[in-house]
Order: sequence, then structure tokens, then C-alpha cells
Amino acid sequence: MTENPPKYTAAEYYGFFMTGLMGLVDDAELSGYDARGTELLRQARVIFWREFRERHPGHWDRNSN
Repeated sequence: MTENPPKYTAAEYYGFFMTGLMGLVDDAELSGYDARGTELLRQARVIFWREFRERHPGHWDRNSN
């Protein structure tokens, strides 16, 4: 049996996660949801964005064309 390579790279999977998190933040802000909860989402976005950039330096820049 031959194994297929992963469909996406680790950086792409992390990018999907980041896109979803950014969408949650946007939805919370636009809908006027709990300010404290929205701030926690923003803080999580900062933490995960920092980690993404450390794990996959330049990836987002390369793929933003």
C-alpha cells in the first residue's frame, strides 16, 4: 500500500486555522458580542500569529501574491 503525501503543508493547515480565528474575531466585533470575550479572541490571535510567524517564517508573505 502506497501512502499519499499530505494534501496540505503544515504551514497551510496553520494558515487555515488562522483564517478561521480571524473570522471569529471579525464576527464577534461586527455582532457586538461580549467585549471581554472578543478581547480574549484578539489576544489569542496575537499569540497564534506570533507562533505561526516563528514556525513558518515568510510563508504568509510568499503566498499573499
